[in-house]
Amino acid sequence: MKRFPNWLKIVLAAFGVLFVLGAIFGEAPEPEPVVAAAPASSTPPPASTTSTTAPAAVTYTVSAVTDGTTVVVKGSDGTTKTVRVLGVTAPLAGTGCYATESLNWAVTTLSGKAVTLGAETARGIAVTLADGRDYAALAIQLGYLKYTADAALPALAGAESAAKQATTGLWGPPCNGTIDAPAPTTAVQPVAPPPPATTKAAPKPPPVVRTTEEPPAPEPDHSAYYANCSAAKAAGAAPLYRGEPGYRSALDRDGDGVACER
Repeated sequence: MKRFPNWLKIVLAAFGVLFVLGAIFGEAPEPEPVVAAAPASSTPPPASTTSTTAPAAVTYTVSAVTDGTTVVVKGSDGTTKTVRVLGVTAPLAGTGCYATESLNWAVTTLSGKAVTLGAETARGIAVTLADGRDYAALAIQLGYLKYTADAALPALAGAESAAKQATTGLWGPPCNGTIDAPAPTTAVQPVAPPPPATTKAAPKPPPVVRTTEEPPAPEPDHSAYYANCSAAKAAGAAPLYRGEPGYRSALDRDGDGVACER
């Protein structure tokens, strides 16, 4: 004989009690339909799943470089945006000291290269190179850009301190940290040519002292004697020249060395 389960016996007993109470106090309430409980299963029903696909991350490539702090990037989603690099200041374009070197380095480092952009802030956006280095920190460390103090980025401030101590890039001469003015010009002092080689002049010969004194008169020749010029003329000896026989200073009145010339 088949036995009823216990739960069914309990249900039938409850109906019996309700029937007796209904007969005593009035019409018995209609019993609610009994729903048999399903046997417990050790395997939970499969949970319903909904598939969600995360949007692909946008990658950026630098398409143009305005200066060391401003670049234009093109996203993989076709968008283009101008990015102001966070925490750095570039030399004044065209006139600032070290402007040409700064721009050339930025073009070489960024142009056509893939970069990662940080969160956009009012002061700019952090730019990370493909090798994981922070672009602003690298530029400051190499002396191509200066740190913007109001950015409150200790890592960039430390990079600038190191560049100053090493006088790297714009911290060395001729800029010496000045980037908002042209490089100072230093006047070139003309070099005086060396003095020509001089040769020691030969000493001058001592001056020749000329005297106006007449040479001493020769001793008169006493082999001939003329008492006067008439006697000399009569003897055919006139005129008489100094040094000749018969010449005497007494006969030479004008003292010119010629006696009895008239």
